[in-house]
Amino acid sequence: MKRSTALLIYAAPIVLPAGLFLSVLAAGSPMFRTAIPSEPRETARCTWYCHNHGCPHRAVLPSALTGDAGLFGRTIHGLFALGSQLSGRRDVGYGSANLLVFCVLWPGLMYVLAVVAIRQRLALRARRARGRA
Repeated sequence: MKRSTALLIYAAPIVLPAGLFLSVLAAGSPMFRTAIPSEPRETARCTWYCHNHGCPHRAVLPSALTGDAGLFGRTIHGLFALGSQLSGRRDVGYGSANLLVFCVLWPGLMYVLAVVAIRQRLALRARRARGRA
């Protein structure tokens, strides 16, 4: 594969989201909405009320995932623990840990795994081509 094609394949997942992010910022406010939607609370389904004020509905997912003792709770406690190492202020540390984990580490891991998968696919394709030649 040509070097320019490889560079494009590896750089696109980084450049495209950054470009989209910057274009949304450059568009100015408001882009699509003029205010946060306000809807009344409905007992049968979630509305913007749930988003703006917290959801009073019973969770559809099992409590092992959504409860304080489940995955969600452990994630929040882990972020607070990491945040306490990053900053003395609880809110700043939690926010920093949240950004670090979900905006840097997790996407970075996914990018590395994507690069490994692309390289393996190209290696298998080259091996198959050598076998046919």
